[in-house]
Amino acid sequence: LVGTGIELPPLWPGDASGNKVWEDEAQAGRQLFRIFYSLIAAATLQAAFVAYVVALPDSPSLIEPLSQPARGALLAIGCVAQGIAIASLANPSPLSLVPGFKTDPKAFGGLIRDDSLKLRAFGLTRMTRHPLILPVVPWAVANGFLAGGRLVDIVLFGGIAVYALAGCWAQDLRARESAAVGTVFARGDLTQFYETTSFVPFQALFDGRQSWSACFAELSWLSLIIGIALGTALEFATASALS
Repeated sequence: LVGTGIELPPLWPGDASGNKVWEDEAQAGRQLFRIFYSLIAAATLQAAFVAYVVALPDSPSLIEPLSQPARGALLAIGCVAQGIAIASLANPSPLSLVPGFKTDPKAFGGLIRDDSLKLRAFGLTRMTRHPLILPVVPWAVANGFLAGGRLVDIVLFGGIAVYALAGCWAQDLRARESAAVGTVFARGDLTQFYETTSFVPFQALFDGRQSWSACFAELSWLSLIIGIALGTALEFATASALS
């Protein structure tokens, strides 16, 4: 498939390099890695949930029953965490599979794909370079307690939190080496992005590498509102299923 000249349909908003599919071996390798990684991750997660359900009846609780204020606080953490992750899908990032777009009145739909926009910190990536995956950590911790704090709850949700942290760390290592934009029709230098952003949330803002005013000015508040609304619905559905 590499170098065959196969192209995406003209209506697809290709980036500056055009609509060619798997133009070279490096691009094909990255896309195949994502496909197989996603399949393996989905299968592993499904197996973990099956084992969780099987082991649940015999698992001892490690915590006292939650008070209503504690339960409310944990629910709020889960809602906001999911909301931020959902909102991040509309935020340009070189570590995201979501393409970057800019307005162009001559283009179909008024938009043209431009992944170079993802090479600079913007909005949520001024807070952390991993606004999609890192919120999984507080979400998993909160739901481990909401589920009952049993041994299997801690193992499953604690494992998800560790997996999210390890995944972000590994993603940083891969991106530093390949300097490839996440989606990835084009390549670009990620040096500045990594020098001016932080793995730890808010670190780059507190140490002066990023601007608080620019961060809040660039945030899509509509995306956050929609994300938190969807996240709240998902969190209450999750809490109901776990109770």
